[in-house]
Amino acid sequence: MYMKARRIAITLIILAICLTTIMVYYLYNVEASKAVQGKIDMGGYGLYVDCIGKGKPTVIFESGFGCTHEDWKYVQPEIAKTTRTFSYDRAGLGKSDKFGTKRTVYEQVKELHALLGKTKVKGPYIFVAHSLGGFHARLFADMYPGEVQGIIFVDSASEYQTEYLKKGLEENQFGIWKSMFKNTEFSYDELLLSEQKVKEARKKDGLRDIPITVLSAKRKEEHALDSVSKLVLTQWMQWQKDIASLSDRSIHKTVDDAGHMIQLDQPQAVIDAVDAMIGAMR
Repeated sequence: MYMKARRIAITLIILAICLTTIMVYYLYNVEASKAVQGKIDMGGYGLYVDCIGKGKPTVIFESGFGCTHEDWKYVQPEIAKTTRTFSYDRAGLGKSDKFGTKRTVYEQVKELHALLGKTKVKGPYIFVAHSLGGFHARLFADMYPGEVQGIIFVDSASEYQTEYLKKGLEENQFGIWKSMFKNTEFSYDELLLSEQKVKEARKKDGLRDIPITVLSAKRKEEHALDSVSKLVLTQWMQWQKDIASLSDRSIHKTVDDAGHMIQLDQPQAVIDAVDAMIGAMR
């Protein structure tokens, strides 16, 4: 009688373990495939999120200065066919609400991490970062080690850009450039603080073993640029090479027939880079 009861008890325990495993697997996959589209309450203000697709890793699209998730309209749906994707609007941009506190890249990265937590979008992450969004990707990797599995820099900005312009421009030209930051995503002073944070992160050499791809635009419209833009372009490709040097596992590609917005001018180049990085990790 005792042995029979013992066998029944063991059978019930095994069944319970199996059922628990099935439930955990089911709930995990439901959560992993759940689309999130709309504003997420961040405590008094909302951030707009567009999260589609399922699978790992999660691809996070980080837009450039003053830009929105719409910049990825040709890229994100294609990547979402094979894995989970996440784009969003930073506070004060696109469909997100304004938030009146200090807005350096450092604060924005902390906000993004909190947003990912609220939406239950877990890592590992691959960042696809355009222009100034490259700062966000680099600081995220520094602030949350182990969560970033790879970065694709799309014509990314350099932390040395402002000091280069300050040396190369006449005072009145530099003043005009500084004025671009009035009533925008953040101020000129906040830009300087953001660049300083990126420089500090660089000293830690945290990207050295993280796969990165640098996509650089081979611009066609150089003849039509103003003096500030022309000065930047004289150094731009060197900065692109510098970004590629941050990792021992880097790929640097030049994209023909594209302006600064590679993801809009030549979206397939970005799609191919993301697919190649994911493929190498699987």
